[in-house]
Amino acid sequence: MTEDSGCILITGSTGMLGRYVMGLLAGKAPGELRVITRQECDLVNPGAAYTLVKKIRPSAILHLAAETDVDLCERDPGRAGLVNHLTTDAIARAASESGAWMLYVSTSNVFGAEGKLVYNELDMPCPTNYYGRSKLLGESAIRQRLPDAHLIARAGWMIGGGPDQDHKFVGKVVKQMRAGAPELRAVPDKLGTLTAASLLAQFIISALNIRLTGTYHFCSSGVVSRFDVAQAIADIFSYQGKLTAVPSSLFPLSAPRPHSEGIETIYSNVSGIVPRPWRADLAAYLAEFE
Repeated sequence: MTEDSGCILITGSTGMLGRYVMGLLAGKAPGELRVITRQECDLVNPGAAYTLVKKIRPSAILHLAAETDVDLCERDPGRAGLVNHLTTDAIARAASESGAWMLYVSTSNVFGAEGKLVYNELDMPCPTNYYGRSKLLGESAIRQRLPDAHLIARAGWMIGGGPDQDHKFVGKVVKQMRAGAPELRAVPDKLGTLTAASLLAQFIISALNIRLTGTYHFCSSGVVSRFDVAQAIADIFSYQGKLTAVPSSLFPLSAPRPHSEGIETIYSNVSGIVPRPWRADLAAYLAEFE
């Protein structure tokens, strides 16, 4: 006996990306949407995740949940492996047995060790830390379980949430600038690409509607540093304080970071992804703070 056969199942609905996705799915009728909460299913329990998905037997799964704390993953690789690899594998196995299509949000952190400036979908993954490795194993599990019914969307440095929910780099910088901090420091020696969570959510819904398959990079165009982002924010908000570039060695972290985890897509014609310049995506997001 199934619980909501034919529905769309979502994990990670309360995260930054999940809130945008849920907003776009708000018009779904009862029974069409099934959200798995942390209270209902702990993602460190792959067996429980498998059993629950098999009970629901959805037609599509949006797997947005993950352990995304890079340094926690480095300190506790067992948790990283359970949440990002084994539970993803369990959900994918249940999806395969239920005939479901599955979307998995991955990360630019699967790259970096090769030392390139930017990586596209044809580059071989080369993670430098346990977070990237655990997400890469999650990707591999999905490809094995659902060879013809999966979409992997790799994101860069995610921006989103707005003034009340953004606790990441952009939100912290804006808060300090508005508080009148006389000086802000940011690192210029670690590079990546931005991903606007609101735009990624739109892509996810479009992909869901047509059951798009494959592996795609979703990000703004242009490789940037944290200092570049902070400088752009300072320009937009006319920050009068001092912005200082400092080496990343001043901020010791548990997990090693590559010099660059920048990504780009070479599949715009297939995926419909048309990247905008990173400054445009950042400015559009910062409008939410005005």
